[in-house]
Amino acid sequence: MSEGVSPPAPARLTDRKRAAILDAAVEEFATSGFDTTSMDRIAERAGVSKRTVYNHFQSKDVLFEAIVQELIAQTEALPEFPYDPDRDLAEQLVSYCAKVAELITSESFQGLVRVSLSRFLRTPQLARDTIGDEKRFMARLIRWIEQATADGRLKPVPAEFAAHQLCALIEGFVLWPPIFGLGPNPEPEDRQQIIRSAVAMFLDHYRS
Repeated sequence: MSEGVSPPAPARLTDRKRAAILDAAVEEFATSGFDTTSMDRIAERAGVSKRTVYNHFQSKDVLFEAIVQELIAQTEALPEFPYDPDRDLAEQLVSYCAKVAELITSESFQGLVRVSLSRFLRTPQLARDTIGDEKRFMARLIRWIEQATADGRLKPVPAEFAAHQLCALIEGFVLWPPIFGLGPNPEPEDRQQIIRSAVAMFLDHYRS
């Protein structure tokens, strides 16, 4: 989890070991699957003792929950998205969506998604228990849409529904193809074109 918009490297040795264990777990779970991955293999890949792994994470389930929390933390670390009544709507949306796309195309984020998704598909209740309401990931965009609507610049529309639509237009090109091995991450210029096109479609439909 060292590329893209990953958090800075921990300074303390214990934090560095914890980060190394998380990195190793993501790689092992992604390569071998959750059920067949052992704590021994994670320890070996992380370059630490098995005892050190258990000092940080009491079980594979606890380790997986930590991976999910890291996924949530990276998402919630996105910058705030305040609505600006004096700024062009398209500029505001393109600027924010570019930050989101930078995150979700990072190797770090996509590794976390692959590992989480592999378990969530088999145990949907686990996703509800660990992630909860998925609209938390769109909270900033939902608030922006509500504010732009209240300002009379967007048509009255359920903000959560509209946010889902815009996210789907972008994620369908920049997140899901590489996650499922259906294509590479788009190049930065292609990513920008995808975002501008999605925003234009969104505003063509919802601008008042």
